[in-house]
Amino acid sequence: MSDDELMTEARKFEKNLLNFFWRQGVSYFDGEDLVQETYLRLWNYRRTYRPDAKLSTFLFLLARQVRIDALRRQTRREGREEAWSCEQPVTVDPAREDVRWALAQLSEPLRDVVELGVFQDLPYAEVAEILAIPVGTVKSRMSNALKKLKEVLDDKRS
Repeated sequence: MSDDELMTEARKFEKNLLNFFWRQGVSYFDGEDLVQETYLRLWNYRRTYRPDAKLSTFLFLLARQVRIDALRRQTRREGREEAWSCEQPVTVDPAREDVRWALAQLSEPLRDVVELGVFQDLPYAEVAEILAIPVGTVKSRMSNALKKLKEVLDDKRS
């Protein structure tokens, strides 16, 4: 795959990447920046992409690293400055906000498997590859995450 073909194919994932960041608690506008940063990383690491691997797996691996780096920058920034509030998404859908809130209650490992397995509709094998964990661990984390989400949402509705 040529560089142009790789970049053209990658642009098809823009909405999925934006949703990935948004469900991780990133504001819409910051999410757009992180999507662009993901594309920059794709360009920088394009020579390491294996054509026999799925592009979505490679992109979400890069996106996850971009998110981790953004969290590290935010932590350093907050250490130097007062905490400042993040922008809220433009649309306010109570059901979506409840799900987003419930996802935020999960630990990062559980949230990652739900994001990649449910929202990005990736097979467990790809989720395992992206997170560098065994498929069995993905399955158990998914089970635990879904139980926890149900508990959290049931408690909120009570």
